[in-house]
Amino acid sequence: MLEVAKERFPDAAPIFVVGAPRSGTTLLTRVLDGHPNVAIADELIFYDIILTARSVVPELDTPERIDTFFGLLPKMDHVRYWSGLDEVLGETRRRLLAHPHPTYGRFFLLLMEIHAERQGAKRYGDKTPWNVRHLDLIVANFPNARIIHLVRDPRANVASRRKLPRTSTDVLTNAVKWKLDIQAARRFASGPLATAATYMEVRYEDLVTDLEPHARRICTFIGEPWNDGMLAFHESKDIMFRDQPWKEGVLKPAHTGSLEQWRKELTSPQVGIIERICAAEMRACGYEPASPRASLAAVAARLPSEIAAWRSFKRTDAERQRQDSGIEFRHGAAPLYALMLKTAGARLRRLLGTG
Repeated sequence: MLEVAKERFPDAAPIFVVGAPRSGTTLLTRVLDGHPNVAIADELIFYDIILTARSVVPELDTPERIDTFFGLLPKMDHVRYWSGLDEVLGETRRRLLAHPHPTYGRFFLLLMEIHAERQGAKRYGDKTPWNVRHLDLIVANFPNARIIHLVRDPRANVASRRKLPRTSTDVLTNAVKWKLDIQAARRFASGPLATAATYMEVRYEDLVTDLEPHARRICTFIGEPWNDGMLAFHESKDIMFRDQPWKEGVLKPAHTGSLEQWRKELTSPQVGIIERICAAEMRACGYEPASPRASLAAVAARLPSEIAAWRSFKRTDAERQRQDSGIEFRHGAAPLYALMLKTAGARLRRLLGTG
C-alpha cells in the first residue's frame, strides 16, 4: 500500500468524510450532496479492498492489466453492493485506458471525478468510514484534501453497530473498534500533516441537534458558498447502495431520536464496559459517563457473555465467507483484530487489576 503514497495529486482537493462506522458519515455525505457544487461518492473502499487486487494485478500500466482489474471488481466484497455506478465505471475504464500513465491512484481519482461530473458537480470526494485509519496516506496522495471526521458517542455508536447483519453483537470488540478509530484520527490531527485547512472534526450530536450552523461551518472549511439545499438532503431518494436498508434513515430530516436510544438498548454493565474501554477518548470528545455507573464487579460478570457472543459471531462469519465463494477480495480484518485484541486485553487487565 505504501507505493500509492508516492503518487501525488496536488491539483485535486477532494473531500473525504471519515469516522467510525455508524457515526453519521452517511448523513453528512447526504448534507454535502445537497450542495449543487458537491458530489461525494459513497464508500469506494479504495485503500481497504480495491488495493487488495494488487495481489493479482500489481499495476494498472497496460490495457491487459486494466481489463483484468475491471474483471475483478465484481469479486470484491462491498463493491457488489454499489448501485448506479455502472456508467461511472465504464467511463473510468475508458479514461484510464486513454491516460498515458494509468495507475491505481488515477483510477481512484477518476472514479471520484466522474461520479461528480454525472451529478453536475465540480467538487468530488469519497465517504469511506474506514479511511479514518489512512489519513496520512490520503494526504500524501492528495495534499489539498479536505478531511471531515465524524465523531459519535461510543455508547450510541456501539448500540447501532450491533444491529448490522455482519457485525458481532458484543459490546467489547465494538467499543475497541470505536476507540482505535478515534485514536487514529487524533494521531493524525496532532501530527505534521494536519492543518486547519485539511482536517475538521464534527460531532454527530451537534450535527443532528442544530444542523444549519454546523453545515455552514463545513461549507467554509471546504471552501464552498452556503446553499440552502444542504438542509433538504432528505428529499433526494438516491442511495449508492443496494441491499443495505440501515442506510435509509438518511431519507428523513435530521433528528435527535437516536441520541439516547442506547440507554434502552444496552444494559448497565454493557454501558460500563464501553465507558471503561473508551474512557480517555470519551473525555477528549466531551462525552460524560452514565450515572449511576455500573460497578466493576458487574462489568467483570458481564465480560464472559460478551466474549462468547464475539466468538460465536466469528464462527458464523467464517462459515458465511466459506459459502460466499464468489467473493475473492475482502477487507483485511486480521491485523485489525490482532490490534483490537491486544488493546482490549491490555485495557481489561488494567481494569480488573490483573496486570
